[in-house]
Amino acid sequence: IDRIAPSLEVGFRHFPAFQNTGIKQIINGPFTFAPDGNPLVGPVRGLPGFWVACGVMAGFSQGGGVGLALSNWMIEADPGADIWAMDVSRYGDWATMAYTNAKVRENYSRRFSIRFPNEELPAGRPLKTTPIYDLLSAKGAQWGVAYGLEVPLWYAPEGVRDEFSWRRSSDFEHVAKEVKTVRTGVGLSEISSFAKYRVTGAGAAAWLDRLLACKLPRLGRMTLAPMLKEDGRLIGDFSLANLGDSNRDNGSWFLVGSGIAEQYHMRWFEAHLPKDGSVTIEALGAKLTGLSIAGPKARDVLARATRADVSNGAFPFMAMAKMDIGMAPCLVGRVSYT
Repeated sequence: IDRIAPSLEVGFRHFPAFQNTGIKQIINGPFTFAPDGNPLVGPVRGLPGFWVACGVMAGFSQGGGVGLALSNWMIEADPGADIWAMDVSRYGDWATMAYTNAKVRENYSRRFSIRFPNEELPAGRPLKTTPIYDLLSAKGAQWGVAYGLEVPLWYAPEGVRDEFSWRRSSDFEHVAKEVKTVRTGVGLSEISSFAKYRVTGAGAAAWLDRLLACKLPRLGRMTLAPMLKEDGRLIGDFSLANLGDSNRDNGSWFLVGSGIAEQYHMRWFEAHLPKDGSVTIEALGAKLTGLSIAGPKARDVLARATRADVSNGAFPFMAMAKMDIGMAPCLVGRVSYT
C-alpha cells in the first residue's frame, strides 16, 4: 500500500468522499497476460473442440464481451464481430514464455502511457530474423515486427534515429525519398513476412474453387483470390498461383497471404479440408524467404540477375515461373504488392 500511496492521495483530492471513507480491505491477486495485454479467445488450431478464454486482465469490464464472442463462436461458428485483437490465433509457437515475460513487463509498465502512431516497442526483439537481417541493418533498416518476424520499415541515414510524433515523425522525408526512387527507378523490399502455402492433392483444384471467390488461374498464372465466410464476409485476401508440378497429383497450387494471419487462416483451411484426404495444405513459413523489386527499371534488374526470358511477352503481368536468380533457384511472380 505504501507504493501506491502517492497515487491514492491524488485520487483522494479528485474524489474527497473516498478520503473520508478510508480503505476497508486490500486484495492481492494474480493477473494473467498475453504478450500484448489483450485476451486470448477462440478455438485452438489442431485441437478440435478445444476452446480458450484466458489472459483476460480486466475481467469485470471485458468478461461480458469475451463471453458473448465465445458463445456466438461455439453456437454459430462465428464470434459475431471482428475480434482479431483477442483471437488466440494471432500468436504461434514462436511466442515462448521468455518472449511473453518480456512483453508483459513492457506493456504493463506502459499501461497508462500514450502510444504514438507507428511506434515500435523493443522488448523481446529480435525474436525471428531472416538471413539478410544483418545486411539490411547495416544499410540503416528501421525494424517493425509481424508475427514475431523482424520486418524492415524504412532506412535511416547515418545519424538519424526513429523519433515518433503526433505529426510527421523522423521517417517522413526519408520515406519520401524512397518512394521517389521507386517511382523513377527501382527499389527492393523484403517480403519474407508474407504467409506462403502449398496446396496439393487430387482434390486441390475443386477445394480451392469452392473455398476462394475467384476463377482458378491456368498453368503458370496468378490471380487475386478473396476468401469469404458463409455469410459473404471477407476473411482472407490471397494471391493464388497454378504451379502445375508434373510430379504432384493433379498439380500444385501456391498461395500468398497475410503473414500475421497465418495461424488464423490455417485454422480455417484445416477446418474445411475434405474428409477423404484428397487435399494437403502446408504453411511454408520460414522455408521460403522473399524479395520484391518494383519500379520502371525493375525488369532491367531482373534481366541482369537471370538467364530466363523476362520480356513482357514471355513473362506478362500475373505470371509465375521458376527461375534461377544468380545461383539460387527461385519462384518468381510478376505481381505488385506496392
